[in-house]
Amino acid sequence: MPDSPSSRGPRGPYKRGIERRREVVETAMEVFGSNGFRGGTLQQVAERVGGTPAAILKLFGNKENLLIAVLDHWGTVTGDVVGRDSRGVAHLEGLRRLMAYHVAHTGLLQIYTTMAVEATSAEHPAHRFMTDRYAATLTNMKQLFVDGTASGHFRPMDDTEIAREAEWLLAAMDGLEIQFLINPSFDLERSFGTYVDRLMQRVSPSSPRPAS
Repeated sequence: MPDSPSSRGPRGPYKRGIERRREVVETAMEVFGSNGFRGGTLQQVAERVGGTPAAILKLFGNKENLLIAVLDHWGTVTGDVVGRDSRGVAHLEGLRRLMAYHVAHTGLLQIYTTMAVEATSAEHPAHRFMTDRYAATLTNMKQLFVDGTASGHFRPMDDTEIAREAEWLLAAMDGLEIQFLINPSFDLERSFGTYVDRLMQRVSPSSPRPAS
């Protein structure tokens, strides 16, 4: 039986529009990654994709919306690096790979980190995006420990301890990444790897549960 139109996915002008949007986002990712958000211009993006700044504005509305699209795409890429279906210990190993990816894509990490700070203002165009992403990331961190406990790789932990470990893990990632951005000679992969190793020791099935 031939595929139905819906099963074949978007076609024609609509499909070309999606592909063009993706091309602009991926190009803007390179431009902002190399020059920063302020230094990267719509003109630079337009020249690389063979278009005009006006055409890009027609797609995204403004430069800030293009940045949010870049951040969203960056989140998709990094999610692929970690492994979307990874659970528990496998997810921790994915976070190790993510640190290596950050070292190889420092400009993009700098954009994300800078935007995370700037977007603390409720008036910032990326405020909602960043707050939602932070909440989702923290939820994923908690699930990491829930899965690790269920699989027997971690000792039993109650909700309070799981929340605490998730907060510490996220804070360690953010803090180490900032140190790396300030001092490029800082060994981000080694430092985060050491943190993960000690975390694994702390929550291993053979380790005693800390006093409350």
